[in-house]
Amino acid sequence: MSQITTQATITRLRRLFSSFGLPEQIVTDNATTFTSAEFKTFVKMNGIHHTTSAPGHPASNGLAERYVQTFKAGMKRLAHTHLCIDDKISFFLLQYRSTPHCTTGQSPADLFLRRHIRTSLDFLQPCTKERVRKRQYHQKDCHDYSAADRSFAVEDAVYLRSTVSGGHIWIPGMVVRQTGPVSYKVREWDSGTVHRRHGDQLRERAVPAADQVVSTEEAGLEVETSCGSSPQKGDFPNQSPEPVVLRRSQREIKRPLRFQT
Repeated sequence: MSQITTQATITRLRRLFSSFGLPEQIVTDNATTFTSAEFKTFVKMNGIHHTTSAPGHPASNGLAERYVQTFKAGMKRLAHTHLCIDDKISFFLLQYRSTPHCTTGQSPADLFLRRHIRTSLDFLQPCTKERVRKRQYHQKDCHDYSAADRSFAVEDAVYLRSTVSGGHIWIPGMVVRQTGPVSYKVREWDSGTVHRRHGDQLRERAVPAADQVVSTEEAGLEVETSCGSSPQKGDFPNQSPEPVVLRRSQREIKRPLRFQT
């Protein structure tokens, strides 16, 4: 503070109170700044009990005097640095507030903020959250390196895995909508039933050329129908798509050495 007048002191106290709330009691010396009528009115209106130390006996407010001594000692240790006065004060306050007190066994920040404030000493022992996050990223990278792409777009032809026992395991269908990052709604090709499936439960389905022939012939059928002629039975070839055989892995499966004995 460039000035220690009553008004300047009240302004600074209001700034502190706006951040941390009103205290129940404050202890000061007998300076005219704290004994003026304006300051007494200020503490009375805010419901603060104001106590002054005995005149000529600084030890009455020993807690504040001890902190002043600690502050001066810390600033002397920072005298050889090239920091400005504001940076020196900020550096000292960070170290003081994060250092455990000899009486309480906890740092002022832990008692006041109810949490640990991060400092450069935390680099020596990384936090658990950061270590877990790095392990998760590494696990995801290893999975993505060998995992197949399971992303699909709307109207993609796919095979969806059946959850009903019996019958075909893979049923042809078409993606209707994407409901999540790896979740889709798929409509069966034959029954039209819509199912919700994970990307791991879907496989790409190659659309046979017969489907394109059917689409072309259907378009020609609409043109002929509009002209008044009706198609005859047997004019179109069999339109059922040929079944696509799923490829299986040909890799030789070897038992681990511990099971070969």
